[in-house]
Amino acid sequence: MRHQTTLRFIDAIARAGSIRRAAEKMAITPSALNRRLLAVEEEFDAQLFERLATGVRLSAAGELFLAHARRQLADMDRVRSQIEDMKGARRGHVAFGVDDGMVLSGFAEAIGTYCEKHPDVTFSVDRIRHDAVQQHIRDYRVDLAGVVQPEAYPNMTTLAVAPLTVSAVMHPDHWLSSSKALTFNDILPHPLVLPSAGSLRNLLDVAARRQDFELRPVLECELPLASDMLNQATAIGFTANIATRSDVPLEGMISIPLSRRDLTPPNLHLVQLRGRALSVASGRFADMLVQKFAQYSGEV
Repeated sequence: MRHQTTLRFIDAIARAGSIRRAAEKMAITPSALNRRLLAVEEEFDAQLFERLATGVRLSAAGELFLAHARRQLADMDRVRSQIEDMKGARRGHVAFGVDDGMVLSGFAEAIGTYCEKHPDVTFSVDRIRHDAVQQHIRDYRVDLAGVVQPEAYPNMTTLAVAPLTVSAVMHPDHWLSSSKALTFNDILPHPLVLPSAGSLRNLLDVAARRQDFELRPVLECELPLASDMLNQATAIGFTANIATRSDVPLEGMISIPLSRRDLTPPNLHLVQLRGRALSVASGRFADMLVQKFAQYSGEV
């Protein structure tokens, strides 16, 4: 459908912030893509993008148009998925977002299980900053998202909730490795590796301040980048995961939960845009995750 193609082109320009980069992604020449954009702008007698030296930026009219375009594209994807489902093909695409403070393994396992049953369904998974989840949901960049302790945004609906455990990650030879649980008093004397930002960092900082502590990391980065330091059996990193799982994002390391007296266990929310009708593929994946969240909640 030519109309749908044009909407996808404009969506690509907005995401890329550049006509040239969007053209590369959409396999079209920049001049042809620019002509498509100019035709739409002429039809609406409004400029959708401000042309800048470094690229393009949505205008106020462009933001209105793009919101409409994304709703249209999402609705068409849903209808296409329903038609395919009626034919028994069970095709579709699921765009899933994960809070950047979370371990991905539990969701990766769920996606793998779903794909075994529905091999014609494709997935994309985005790591999203905690403060950007609402925007991704609202802009139809993701159908569903797993987010830690989301704020009460009026345009998001929580489908399920599961408890999380925040744990210290260390080498098995670390002298705290035999502990059942750890307090801030236990970990503060050791070199700490913390994420530079995100929900996990915020949880740790807030909990430490409540105990009149200040976390002073020797290294701020994603945990997998700190393997050399952790292998020295002196440093401590951190992870957040579903309470019934103990996956560690680094091979050979162990995780020990932080004491509930120091850090109140947070919750993971499965969310979607309020009022949005999901495609068949996304809806079934959401149903599967809701069941898994219920299992996690019941086992704690």
